[in-house]
Amino acid sequence: MEAVDRLRPRAGPLQRAWARHPRLGLAVKAAVAAALAWTVAQAVPDPAGEYPYYAPLGAMLATTTTLAGSAREAAQTVAAIVAGAGIALAVDALAPPNVVTIALVVGAGVLLAGWQRLGSARSWVPTAALFVLIIGGQDPVGYVLGYAGLTALGAVVGVAVTAAFPPLPLASSQAQLARLRDTLAAQLDDLADGLRQERPPTEEEWQERIHRIDPVLAQMRSAVQETAEARRGNRRARRYRQDVDRQYAQARALEHLALLIEDLTQVISETETAAAARVALGPGLRPPAATALAALAGALRSVEGATADPDVTRRAYDALHSLAGALRTTRARSADDLFVASSILVGIRRALAAVVPQELAEEEQPAEQAQRPTA
Repeated sequence: MEAVDRLRPRAGPLQRAWARHPRLGLAVKAAVAAALAWTVAQAVPDPAGEYPYYAPLGAMLATTTTLAGSAREAAQTVAAIVAGAGIALAVDALAPPNVVTIALVVGAGVLLAGWQRLGSARSWVPTAALFVLIIGGQDPVGYVLGYAGLTALGAVVGVAVTAAFPPLPLASSQAQLARLRDTLAAQLDDLADGLRQERPPTEEEWQERIHRIDPVLAQMRSAVQETAEARRGNRRARRYRQDVDRQYAQARALEHLALLIEDLTQVISETETAAAARVALGPGLRPPAATALAALAGALRSVEGATADPDVTRRAYDALHSLAGALRTTRARSADDLFVASSILVGIRRALAAVVPQELAEEEQPAEQAQRPTA
């Protein structure tokens, strides 16, 4: 985690824990914002001042993990409450609260809550409508001023606190990147272990070795997107611009790598099975293929910053060259075109290219071209 690791020599345990767990900072900021909003609400005159508890509610709702998200949540929440209040005031002008009017405001509120522009605050429309109609009592206008006005006041306080201490969750997104790398490496190790068995695994045995990559990939995307959103309006963003850009590049590379590894997993698990009449690799190619997959997993685990360790990657290329040589030898001794085995080789090569340092890629390119098996 580069952004955090650079600070380790001068950062204590509390600072590192704070960086790695943004929820701690969010909790503190929400608490501070709620307390400030409550204090400010005490100075608001009646009738709005009769409902000071809505100010800390607005502050809490507006305090999110990013400044842009905080401003968006504040605007959407206040808009939803105003919309619900408008429905309630319109219905209240027709008749006092009863079974029919309650059903009417809730139904209209739920319909209006379908407006996508209100985002996650949509559920507040029918809630606000019901509160204004029933709790507003004899003074619905005064209640709306307190409810919507103090919620808006608290939301402003929440946004201000977030702006004063803008979060930039680099550590949490880097942790998700590392988790995805580990998951992909573990998938490669399980493929390699399956190929090292005395006989090809059955379909059921392969299924036990297949990891669920999609949920981890989705969490990584969400974390990186949150970090990217945190840059908007963030005064700290310029200082960590290179780190954020590097994370985005890593995320794109890992997404591509995940697709390549999923393709490799599908090809190997479907073509190298005990029930297949004709396997893709066979006993002669399974060992070098397993070695190449394990070496690729090692290169992936060695990633530090933007690229893998050059020495580890060279060993991975050596394993890849050995697989290419074994493939050429097997092809020369048989009438089999070995198209599927060649596709596995190409898949490993492409996956390795996704983590290889640029200078090593240029160094290995002539050797790859010289050793590439012909179709």
